[in-house]
Amino acid sequence: MKTIIGILLVMMIGTVVAEDAEKAAESRIRIGVLSLETFDKASEIVGKAQSDLIALLREIGFYQCYDQAVLTEGLEKLKKRIPKHCRDPRCVLDIGTAAGMDRMLFGSVEWGNSKRCGIRLTLIDVLTKQTIESVNIQGAEGVPVEEVLKSAVGKLHGQEDAAEDMESYFGPEVHNEKQMLISTAGCLGVGLLYSLINFGVEQDMSTVDADYRKYRLSGLPTTGVPLFARPAALANAYVALSDDAYGVLYNPAGMAWVSGPEAVLAYQYRFGLDNVAASYVNKGTREIGFGQALLYRSDREQLMTELMFVSAFAYKFNNLPLNFRPLSLGVNVKILGTRVRSTSEFSSGGNSFGAGLDLGLMWELSDQIRYGLLFRDVPVINYWKNVKAGYSYAEAQAATLAMGGIFRVGYSTMLIAEGNIPLYEDQSWKMAGGLEQELFTILLLRIGIQREIMAVYAPPWKITGGFGLKVNTEQFAGKYLSLDGSYEYNTLQVFDVINISLRFGF
Repeated sequence: MKTIIGILLVMMIGTVVAEDAEKAAESRIRIGVLSLETFDKASEIVGKAQSDLIALLREIGFYQCYDQAVLTEGLEKLKKRIPKHCRDPRCVLDIGTAAGMDRMLFGSVEWGNSKRCGIRLTLIDVLTKQTIESVNIQGAEGVPVEEVLKSAVGKLHGQEDAAEDMESYFGPEVHNEKQMLISTAGCLGVGLLYSLINFGVEQDMSTVDADYRKYRLSGLPTTGVPLFARPAALANAYVALSDDAYGVLYNPAGMAWVSGPEAVLAYQYRFGLDNVAASYVNKGTREIGFGQALLYRSDREQLMTELMFVSAFAYKFNNLPLNFRPLSLGVNVKILGTRVRSTSEFSSGGNSFGAGLDLGLMWELSDQIRYGLLFRDVPVINYWKNVKAGYSYAEAQAATLAMGGIFRVGYSTMLIAEGNIPLYEDQSWKMAGGLEQELFTILLLRIGIQREIMAVYAPPWKITGGFGLKVNTEQFAGKYLSLDGSYEYNTLQVFDVINISLRFGF
């Protein structure tokens, strides 16, 4: 009889314990942990690092962990997949929402030639769509990966002293110096050769009149015109956001912030001119980014044609004193050739050779705020040969100053503002701002507004709008393909301006 009672008591206690364990499991925070991204030799240690990460999270006590294998299996039932390069917070958030997670954790591990382990982890809250904490640390030479990982997890959960003996980590080692030098030499070399040949080509000089000396053959300045669809949709306010292939023409300092190789091909119809632009950007080293761009513009009758070659470089200063966040300095080198065709005895014609610089700065003030500054055309000098009048002259283009900032509201909304500050009496203030809103992960809507502020006359308002459609292309080629479009409405209702851009990430 005692034996039966004992068995019943054990069964009752077991049932209570099981129910308590089940309730405890249900009360735990469901966290999805994506596999750590690896660089170089880190692939040899990533398996152990991933298992150590899961173990450290379970030791905390309030997590119910789901690794990428479990997440993949669950998403397959919903006919969804995890992209191979899903390290953008918006992509991770989409996975966490679909899988029913409370939190998501993702990051990378590096074990480079210096034998130092670098860890980058980001913890996001799926419900509030906000970053809880981000950690970027690296250990001294020879410190085991598990030690650095333990410090990173501790700091991620509020233990500020957990990483006292660690240093800041600023991303993986990159060695694309050869590509940077070859692409720059090719871009500027071809630009210089074309511009010199264009300048040397003779046009008809059958009619020469001293009166033609008063005609200046200035081409329209190519930089400053919103040639790409995303900047154009944001009212050309892009100085603080130039961290992609569009940024080559807007702020060279943004090249130090590019995430990897990216290329753009764009077309614009503006004021009767056809504008075509192409650009490519990449990281040269961990701190240095570079970009190359080609711009062509002409009217339908080719009375005026202009071809510009641009090379951009930027250096990011990571280890700043007084705990300042990273900032970058950049420069654009521009070479251009222009031709104006004479169509009658009453019109001038000529060729030009030009060169110039842009100087930029970009500063990360917080995770949500970034500041940008640009000195454009400091200077651009065109050397013109007026073939009708038979004389040559040099003409400098006035420098301009622009500054602006961006503010990210969560992962889906971005606000941007920019102002052009006059450096000369005949220049005007120009203010612009825009909003970018993500919808359904792959679709982005953009609006912007711009206006010059002058006392002489009331200038028109420029209202812009556009879209972005970003598609994952890992199954076919590269990483992603983005189609951007924009339209510009002028309150004078004089011109229609349409932009279309195709951006491809490798």
